[in-house]
Amino acid sequence: MELSNHKIIEVHISTIKKGDTVLCKDGFVRTIGANNIKYDSFMGHSLFGDSYKSGTEKVKKVLI
Repeated sequence: MELSNHKIIEVHISTIKKGDTVLCKDGFVRTIGANNIKYDSFMGHSLFGDSYKSGTEKVKKVLI
């Protein structure tokens, strides 16, 4: 996917929901499904198993 025509914003992990598109740390653009986002009372939210440093690191959300 070419990202030159899309805007990327940085948001808190808790604002990500099913259907959102994110630019992952490995460089791939992925759409979030219900099984990709989890919440744990100890670790907080996670996307694809990554907690983004317990929410202190922003998630790169792609606006299509």
